[in-house]
Amino acid sequence: MKYGLILVAVLALILSVYFAPGVTISGAVSSSSTSLLGCSLEVPMDKNQASNVLVAGQTWERARVNIQNLGSEPLHNVTVLIEVPQDLEIKASSQLYSITKEGQNLKAEIGDLSPGQSAGLLLDVKPPASIKFKKEVPLKIHMVYPGGEQQSEQTISIVPPPSWLTYFTILASLLLFAGILVAVKHFGVLKLFSTVDLITIALLAAIIAVVFRYVSKLINLGWFDGLVIAIPTVILMVVALQLVRKPGTATLLFACVLLISVVVWGSQIMWLGFYLAEGVVVDVLVFLFGMDYADRRLTAAVYGISRGMVSTLVFYMLYAPVEWKISYAPWYIGVQLALACAGGLIGGLLGYDTAVKMSGARL
Repeated sequence: MKYGLILVAVLALILSVYFAPGVTISGAVSSSSTSLLGCSLEVPMDKNQASNVLVAGQTWERARVNIQNLGSEPLHNVTVLIEVPQDLEIKASSQLYSITKEGQNLKAEIGDLSPGQSAGLLLDVKPPASIKFKKEVPLKIHMVYPGGEQQSEQTISIVPPPSWLTYFTILASLLLFAGILVAVKHFGVLKLFSTVDLITIALLAAIIAVVFRYVSKLINLGWFDGLVIAIPTVILMVVALQLVRKPGTATLLFACVLLISVVVWGSQIMWLGFYLAEGVVVDVLVFLFGMDYADRRLTAAVYGISRGMVSTLVFYMLYAPVEWKISYAPWYIGVQLALACAGGLIGGLLGYDTAVKMSGARL
């Protein structure tokens, strides 16, 4: 099979996702061997996000305090007292256990715990609206039972969104976009594109921005969205490169994708840098490869992989913390990077074959 080895490799990558170490690591702090009660904290509860890390400006995030009887005898009348630090706002969610708030403290009546039995306290946690620098805040948890008392301290990191980097990115994006417009007007770059070229780019951009995005909303594949969306996007990008064959084709393509997304989906203009980065990296590679518009399988694959790398890193390292106040776990970013590169590789190879057939069909 022509792409048999590649498909096998991608399948192995997909299967390895289920055994990624981040799936099983809960961020719990182990208790000592003499402790009768084990205590751990999960915040956020979404395993894809960095463990025990909150981004300032976030509204509310779900958290869970897990209490487990590690001994061989049942424990009765277990009570848990949680000291809430000043930098956090915490409230109890509806659950089985009775939880009351006393000032900055939460008091939970757990009751009896059999050997090995666990109890989970669900909480809603809200970080401060803004902070200047990263800070560590302790969450002290006291566990009291007849004949004994234990204390556990869980540390939560509060990080500011990369605001200065955001402003720099937006400013750089606007300056780059303005520079592109000036270059287009001064050097007559736009005159290089014929009416057929512009229509081709607009149609391909519309398919990417409307059809593919609509399909991704209908079929939510979770972790594999990046892989599935990358393949057709790169296919059309390679087709645009081979059919148009003009400097700046990729940048113009993804700029059109953004403009269409703003009109159809209401996307914000701050995403300009994200879309420009996708196109600029490909156009730079086209220049470095001697104006090779994906004329070889190798260059088509390299363009697809490079587009996947840049878009994934820019999204998860910059735009996600700023736009959605989410700090993703490093292992999850690595998995998404691998999936995006795999999608770029497949899309580049399929795009090359598609573009060759379409080029041969032109009059």
